[in-house]
Amino acid sequence: MKELRSLLFISMFGLLTSSASAQSDVSSIFRFLDVTPNASASALGGNHTGLYEGDYSSFHINPAYLFGAENGQVSATFVNLLADSKMGFTNGTFQVNENNQIGLGIRFLGYGDFKTLDKDGNELGDFNAIDLAVSGAYATRISPKWSGGVSLDLIHSSYEQYKSSAIAISGGIYYKNKEEHFSFGAAIRNLGTQLSTYVNSREPLPLDLSVGVSKKPENFPAELSLTLRRLNDWDMRIVGETKKPDLFDNAFRHVIFGGKFNFGENFHVRLGYNRYLHELNKTKENFDFAGVGFGVGFNIKDLIIDISRNSYSETGGVVQLSIKTTL
Repeated sequence: MKELRSLLFISMFGLLTSSASAQSDVSSIFRFLDVTPNASASALGGNHTGLYEGDYSSFHINPAYLFGAENGQVSATFVNLLADSKMGFTNGTFQVNENNQIGLGIRFLGYGDFKTLDKDGNELGDFNAIDLAVSGAYATRISPKWSGGVSLDLIHSSYEQYKSSAIAISGGIYYKNKEEHFSFGAAIRNLGTQLSTYVNSREPLPLDLSVGVSKKPENFPAELSLTLRRLNDWDMRIVGETKKPDLFDNAFRHVIFGGKFNFGENFHVRLGYNRYLHELNKTKENFDFAGVGFGVGFNIKDLIIDISRNSYSETGGVVQLSIKTTL
């Protein structure tokens, strides 16, 4: 049975990987799917796929993280985005047995209230703009140190009379070696298609093929994480760039760095850097703090609380608050 399960996930992951080249990450559609789903990962720079501390609250990043969660664990994240936009995540887990896990999640983004005007500027009423994704995930043990997972997302956006829905699948594998304090993960996210379009023009979803590792070197004070993202799309130009960046700069934009410092069992400090976000949001030629993440985490009895802030340079910053517990 173990061999069959391993073969199934390896075959599925290979199929998803081969399909990645058919879907480009060049569209702005459903970009809320790229938002990091909890404060601990956000403080480390973004969507790391091989975090040593990866858990069920990050299964949107790598569905294989879901395996190992206790029955009845729940998490909630509130994201204070720019302007009046508000975003939230909530996840829950159900243990089928010691080798199989099921997860459910909701991602919601509200852009605030807008006024509808006619061509003469007369007010016709108010409307809300929202993005919503409902997810179901399954993860299983492949071997004592390997797990695999898949998730299915039902996605919907509504901007006044413009609406679109989509379906997407994600898959991932995850390796964790506690003796070496090392972990590895690979995931393909948002492989899918629109079921209905805004204006009869079909657009691709934000596909992301990523691999990542985490390691705490012996006698080193921090656990280090590195992820290579969007490997399905080499061209990482930002809005307004007409030419490709040079080789080194373009490669660096695929990288997310992070470090976690433990101060005892109940208090942690995290730092991260996302070069692509830096290039998107910098306002000066010299280095500013765009793309830098910072956060703290602490435990209070059965509650795990994480807070992060990611800098968007002079534009401001995005703050996340995550709470995890077991019911």
